[in-house]
Amino acid sequence: MVSVLLKIHQAKDEKLLLELGSLLAAASPTDIQALSSMLNINVRETINTNMDRMSLAQREAFGLWYSKVMSASNITGGHLSLIRDTGNLIAYLPFQSFQHLSAAQLFDGLDVLQRNTLSSLKQEFIADKLIGTYRNLTAQDFIRLGNLSCLADPEDLLVYRNTEAFQVIQENILSCALKGLSLPSQMVSDFLLNNPELQIPSSLSANRLKELAPLLPLLGATFLKDLTSSQLISALPALKSVPFTPIQASIIVDKLFLTNTLRQNQLQELGSLIVGVKTETLLPLTSDRLLSMLKALSQHTPIRCLPHKHALCAPEANAIATKLWGFPEVVSWLDDVEPLLRCTPLLSILPRTRLLVERLSNTSTKPWNTQQAQAIVKELININPDLIKQDFLSLQRLGQGLSCNVLKYHFQADKSPSSVRKILSFLQQQPTVLHTSLKKCVIEELDTFDFTDMLQDLGAEIALSIPVSTIKKFSADKMDTLRNMIVTTPQHFLMLSRTKQELLVDKIVQRMAMNTGPFTEEEFRSLGIMAPFVGDEVFVQLERTFFIQNLEYLKGLCYSSSKMEIVARMLQEPAVFGPVKNWNKATLSAVGRFLFFLPSNILQEISSPLMTVGRIERLFMSHRQWEEGEVGILCSDMNERNELSQKQQFVLQTYLGFLKINSFSLPQIVPTCEILRTTAPSAWTSSSLGRMSSSAFSNCLELMGQDPFLQSYQRAEVLSRVKKIYGPISSFSQSLIAQLGGIALEMSPEELSALQLEERRSIAAMGAISTWNNRQLTTLFTRVLNSTKRTPSQLDSSMLVALGHIVCGAKTTEIKTFNNVELSKAVLWLGQLRLSCSEDQMLALVELLTNNLAFGPMDSWGTDVFIEIGVLAAGLPDIAMSALVKEQIQGITPLAISIIPPEKFAAAFHQSQISMFSYEQAVAVTPQQLSALRDVQRTALAMVLTPWEDRPVVLKSRPLGLGLTLRHSPLCLILELLMLLIILF
Repeated sequence: MVSVLLKIHQAKDEKLLLELGSLLAAASPTDIQALSSMLNINVRETINTNMDRMSLAQREAFGLWYSKVMSASNITGGHLSLIRDTGNLIAYLPFQSFQHLSAAQLFDGLDVLQRNTLSSLKQEFIADKLIGTYRNLTAQDFIRLGNLSCLADPEDLLVYRNTEAFQVIQENILSCALKGLSLPSQMVSDFLLNNPELQIPSSLSANRLKELAPLLPLLGATFLKDLTSSQLISALPALKSVPFTPIQASIIVDKLFLTNTLRQNQLQELGSLIVGVKTETLLPLTSDRLLSMLKALSQHTPIRCLPHKHALCAPEANAIATKLWGFPEVVSWLDDVEPLLRCTPLLSILPRTRLLVERLSNTSTKPWNTQQAQAIVKELININPDLIKQDFLSLQRLGQGLSCNVLKYHFQADKSPSSVRKILSFLQQQPTVLHTSLKKCVIEELDTFDFTDMLQDLGAEIALSIPVSTIKKFSADKMDTLRNMIVTTPQHFLMLSRTKQELLVDKIVQRMAMNTGPFTEEEFRSLGIMAPFVGDEVFVQLERTFFIQNLEYLKGLCYSSSKMEIVARMLQEPAVFGPVKNWNKATLSAVGRFLFFLPSNILQEISSPLMTVGRIERLFMSHRQWEEGEVGILCSDMNERNELSQKQQFVLQTYLGFLKINSFSLPQIVPTCEILRTTAPSAWTSSSLGRMSSSAFSNCLELMGQDPFLQSYQRAEVLSRVKKIYGPISSFSQSLIAQLGGIALEMSPEELSALQLEERRSIAAMGAISTWNNRQLTTLFTRVLNSTKRTPSQLDSSMLVALGHIVCGAKTTEIKTFNNVELSKAVLWLGQLRLSCSEDQMLALVELLTNNLAFGPMDSWGTDVFIEIGVLAAGLPDIAMSALVKEQIQGITPLAISIIPPEKFAAAFHQSQISMFSYEQAVAVTPQQLSALRDVQRTALAMVLTPWEDRPVVLKSRPLGLGLTLRHSPLCLILELLMLLIILF
């Protein structure tokens, strides 16, 4: 109703906005921006009064609308009280207008601005403008500024040293740090670390240590080592919820244990600090203690089992889970063990499935992983098949474990829309991403009747499994429905391969006629997360006014390499920001992380005085904030991240004096630990890392060891410095080895043989590295056996998990002596790694899993086992691989597909098996594997990759065009190529 009123009557009746009043909060952003530009004080006050009822998008829309009448000259020529006179509305002007406010206007209207939601860009501008302009601010002024003080240039704040205001500044910065806000290194070092009370850690009172608890990770290992056990135990209630790194947590925990301040029966008091407890400490604990510890831990931090995303490291999680699931009573402890369910090996679950089924009402409410759910449902079918037929919706979160046959039965039993919708709603409520085979089953089954009327009911996750050849036939209405689903729940789109993303968006753009003329703001916003995936020829037509006014929004999206190049060119256009050499501080702030999209030859044209240390740090921090956010974490692959890392390195080394480009380059600086945290160790020269102070170097060794982009020459310099500080390799402690991470790659086999690899935390640090050569792997495996005084047959599951990639350092004869059960409990982790084992080693590993105490004969394995063992499926014997049925093939992970030796792949997989591949499996096939395939196998693969008419296409080995060459007459060749082009375009 509001939309109709605004569109039809507002232009004729200027009093309409006044009469609508609170109903303005129901107007859409598009309607708001389309309002006529007439404005008077009464209208402005009406908008201001109702702004607190509006969403941020609506407020920003009013800001854009207001910018039509509030020109730059109106702002610069406005009164000192302009902000107070205008009210809330002025806080939402686009930055291109907002940046014209003077320091005096900002200072006068600060209270108005602070009661509104300001973008980080505007906050930074206000801080820089006020604190950079005035040099006589009082303590009361900084109290007003509050957290804005943390966005100022540290040099501008240091002028207040030895004044009353300085203490307020320090309190403001401490407040920012305690809230977890990112701070540039100079701010941390000059305003926090140089605080006199932090110079002697042992002198801090327990209460003060509690207040400072969130700050302790920044203070580093050196500071933590100087705290006393009595201080730590007193502050434990505050410390146990702080996100320390594993090494920092281990320093605290070890100190408490060594002094007997904390005993094993008090582990539940550690909270998130449990990450610092050795696996060796956990193994002997009773079930009661482990359960109480898990319960306490889950209250402080979520336990996640993905690499680098878990509160407990893999060896600890495995040790606890396998121990607890060794007790039959575990089925009555599900609430307590829930945090570790998805980390629990399938082999630990299998003996308990009958008991779990008997407690189905509780079992069905837990967040199982896919293979666990499949195993439980399989047992349920054996015990009570009628339940599956009569009331399968009662399975709740076990629904992800249903087989395709069960789903088909229910779809066929009642084809009414209401029944189908119930099933689809049920599937959308599952706790994890649905397995590809299940989504494919739903689409294929619904394809037997017209499901497009139920498109909305599919949910974005299942809808995105519809073949592109089907999607391209959607009507405009159905395509709009799909578009809206993706915009509303974008994470499933971001999880698609880049090829599928671009093909899908291309079809949406074509059907909705967005591929001609300018790429408008309305079109861009309607696509949401998909907007940057339009074709280059469409993206380059993006309206520049929208581009300039919405940079904050645009910086939050995901871009391919080609789009990065287009964005870089746009930024330099005269109508946008013009040549880089003319950019100023405000421009750099507005551009933000987009700066790293510019080519290196353009980057070095930026005025050197603008590229201060603080500016460079903020650029790094802004990009990291995006990279670790919901979009960034799903956007970039390792190759794109590596390219960006090189660009960041170029920027830092160019403007901090390491690469001299002109006389304005700063003198080379020696990095502190604080600046390594805000930037990245790999961005610095090897010599600068080697010149760090001993304390700074030690505090940041763990960070350096985890940087995946450190080059060999950098790692070598760091390792050399480690030896100088800590002595010979044979004397390295377990904690030191755990911190080394990738730096250890520079050790020769002879040096590796001197390591004392006794504890799982040090072994896991070495096992996480995927780029060891064969000699290093062999040395490391032998060293683990010697250090732990174990034989290969004595390695338990947590030790095998810790070994990780080092498993490939075992001889085939040694692998054959591994304990079948222990290995089977470790494959949940090992199966996620791209193991570099030889074909013989992989065969030996997979044969161990066929023991009756493990998963049994291969021909009895279901989808659940293949999902569980991951890459180890690549080790199946040729004859077993050639006998795989559809249910088994569905469980093979794309990673496992990609590491099967080409000759074996071609010999083992029949074309009928290849035709059962999912798109994700098919796209994982490597060029080397493809070149080894026969024509008929290539045809089967092409049919999976490019859904088209259901008839065989015979391919030659020599690629043509799309990588496929047809062996037909010239007429057939032309016709079939045309068909392929129709499907793709």
